[in-house]
Amino acid sequence: MNTFLVVAAVMAAIAAAAVALPLLRDRSNRVLGALMAVAVMGASAGLYALWSSWNWHAPLQSQDAAGPDVAAMVAKLAARLREQPNDVTGWVMLGRSYLAMSRLDDAVAAYGRAHQLDGKSTEATLGLGEALSLQAGGQITPQAGQLFEQALLLAPGNPKALLYGGFAAAARGDRDSARSRWQALKDLQPPPQVVQMLDERIAALGPFAADPAAGGAVNPLAAGTNASSAGTSPSLGGLSPPEVTVSISIAPALKSRLVSEVPLFVFAREPGSQGAPLAAKRLTSAAVGTQVHLSPADSMLPGRVLVSGQKVSVTARVSFSGQPVPSAGDLYGELTYDVGHDAVRSLVIDRVAE
Repeated sequence: MNTFLVVAAVMAAIAAAAVALPLLRDRSNRVLGALMAVAVMGASAGLYALWSSWNWHAPLQSQDAAGPDVAAMVAKLAARLREQPNDVTGWVMLGRSYLAMSRLDDAVAAYGRAHQLDGKSTEATLGLGEALSLQAGGQITPQAGQLFEQALLLAPGNPKALLYGGFAAAARGDRDSARSRWQALKDLQPPPQVVQMLDERIAALGPFAADPAAGGAVNPLAAGTNASSAGTSPSLGGLSPPEVTVSISIAPALKSRLVSEVPLFVFAREPGSQGAPLAAKRLTSAAVGTQVHLSPADSMLPGRVLVSGQKVSVTARVSFSGQPVPSAGDLYGELTYDVGHDAVRSLVIDRVAE
C-alpha cells in the first residue's frame, strides 16, 4: 500500500502542479491554485486505488470536499470558457478540476472539448482517457484504450502515457506491450518506489509469450534490445537487416480524395496487435508515390523493434483528422511484410475506413 501511495503522490504532484501553476501566475487566483492542487492530489490517489490490486477503499474527492471556494472558482472558469470556447488550455484545466470534484460526466465533456479543439494535445488526450476510465468505474474502455495508444504516438516518451498505455495493454491481454511500456518507464529512472511498483506489475504479467523459459522461440523484443545496446542490427540465420521498405501508391479510384499535405502515417506492427507499432513514421500525402523506409531507428518504445525473421503488418494511412488512430473516411492500405526476407514491396492505398 505504501508503494502505491508514493506512486500516487509522484504522479499527482505532476498533475497538481500543472493545475496550480497557471492559476498561481494570476495573483487573484492564487488561493484557487493551492486548493486545486490539493483537490487533484485526492483525485489522482483515487485513480490509483481503482487501478491497483491493493485493497483500497478511499473514495475520490467529492465536490463537497473540494469546498465552496473551489466550486465557485471552477464555475467562474466554466463561465469564462462559454465566452472563450476555443481556449484549449482552459478546457484542459476545467477537465482536471471536474475530475478532482468527481464530476466525471463534466470532466469527460471538458476534456472532450479540448481534444476536439486540439487532437495533438497529449494532455487533452490523456485526460479524456483518464476521465472515461473513471467514468467506467476504473475500467479501461475501448475508447480510453485508443486514447492512451494515441497519446503514445503523440509523445512516446511521456511517463504518464507509458504508465496508462501499460495498463491499457494489460487490460486487453497484450502482456508484451504492457511489459515493454513499463520497462520504458523504468528506463526514465523514476524514484525507487515507482521502480518497485513497476517491477511488481511486470512480474505479475508472467514471461514473454515467446520466452525460451516458457518453451517458445527466441523473444524478438529481447533480441531487439540486446542488438540496440550493442549498436548493431539483430539478424537471424544470415537474414538481411531488420528493415521494411515499401513503395506507396494510391488506387486510381481514390486519387480524387487525396488532398495535399494531409498527414500520412506509415507503421509496422505485429499482425493482430492493437498496441504501439514496432516502427512508425509521420509523413504527409506528398510521400505517396515514393518509397518509405522503416528500421529499428523508427521504434517507438525501447525493446520493441523490427527484428529479422518476423512477419509484420505494414499500414499506410492517410489521416484527414490528423490523428494516428483510425477515423471514418481515412484512406489506407495494408500488407504483410517478412522482415529480413522481403525487399521493396508495393503498398497500395486502396481502402476507405468506415
